[in-house]
Amino acid sequence: MTPVKHIVIFSQFYDPEPCAASNRVASLAHSLGEKGHHVTVATGMPVFPKGIVDAAYRGLRFCEERDGNVTVVRRQARNVAPNALGGRFRNWISLATVWSWAALFDRRRIETVIVSSPPITMAIPALIAAWRHRAPLVVDVRDVFPDMGVRMGVWSSHGVIARALGGFVNFLYGRAAIIVAVTASARDAILARGVPVERVVLAPNGFDFSQEIKPRRRSAGRVFDVVYAGNMGLATGLDLILDTAKLLSEHDDIQFTLAGGGVDAARLSERIASEKLHNVRFVGVLSRPQSLDLLAHADATIVPLHPGLVDAIPSKMFDALAVGCPMILSARGESVQLLRASGGGIHVEPNDPQALVEGILRMRQERDLFESGAVASQAFVRTHFDRKHIMRGLASAIGTLG
Repeated sequence: MTPVKHIVIFSQFYDPEPCAASNRVASLAHSLGEKGHHVTVATGMPVFPKGIVDAAYRGLRFCEERDGNVTVVRRQARNVAPNALGGRFRNWISLATVWSWAALFDRRRIETVIVSSPPITMAIPALIAAWRHRAPLVVDVRDVFPDMGVRMGVWSSHGVIARALGGFVNFLYGRAAIIVAVTASARDAILARGVPVERVVLAPNGFDFSQEIKPRRRSAGRVFDVVYAGNMGLATGLDLILDTAKLLSEHDDIQFTLAGGGVDAARLSERIASEKLHNVRFVGVLSRPQSLDLLAHADATIVPLHPGLVDAIPSKMFDALAVGCPMILSARGESVQLLRASGGGIHVEPNDPQALVEGILRMRQERDLFESGAVASQAFVRTHFDRKHIMRGLASAIGTLG
């Protein structure tokens, strides 16, 4: 029988923040709790995606709450800024600093430390806590750093930032008892850094089927509704959708709906207004159930991804597959392999508005065929990417650490 342990998870994001990171961390935390462990999530006051503290938490510097079988401890970052890249970075550094001091002086015994990355900054308090308590460290790598930034053109591969991050990542991986990768290609990138194969575990993202999925109800009207629902950041490149909408402006029977928030949301909303894109609706941030309901009623969903992120599979793909919404994937790499295996839609070249136009027109023309394929893909994602099953397996592996 696996002994009961006190496990602390350091994460920048947690519910009620509507993002893939918080969903993944919550699922792992609850799976560990189901096995009898005492689980604490160390996080901040909710600020994503609006960049300001959620109204229910304003004015608090510290709070402790329960989320089922998980204890959530929140600390206020000292610098919460509007949702811009610089502001987000200051918030990340500040929260990491606050938790580093807490980890250094916390007298409660911790048997296992887990950190979810990105941002990589939360690895700092995790390393301190693991050192302070002589506890094994688990690193859940959702995006491989600095590889992701280099492929997106944010950093030069030989620049100071990339080299510094690379050195820190090597140190982090060297300290970790288990490193968790979310895709096979990400696992290969981690192994390429010299990490022993026995310390790298593959635990992909997926869909939590315990949440309500409303029956698929395609719009009965003449308008073909194309939806994007998710984070609006650098990795998605949503100007592609607006460029496509402009090309399709003469098609009165095609409408675009954008739902979500993030660092690029305000600029995209301003562009819709300034360019008078009458065929685009911007509905802002939705709750998780509202987002799934939007997909359930859409005729198609677009999942765009920066072409350099070949080792990423956006979690919104699993949402679309689970609700049976036909998908147009604008990406390269492992996400394309997943789409083809599922039969849930079509692939077009990324950053190509004309290719996306052709994909949308094809899907509208053959909507019954694609609808059937998307409905069939629900069984595929349930069989291969049930998040609870995946996280229970990961929780078992973590529980064996001594």
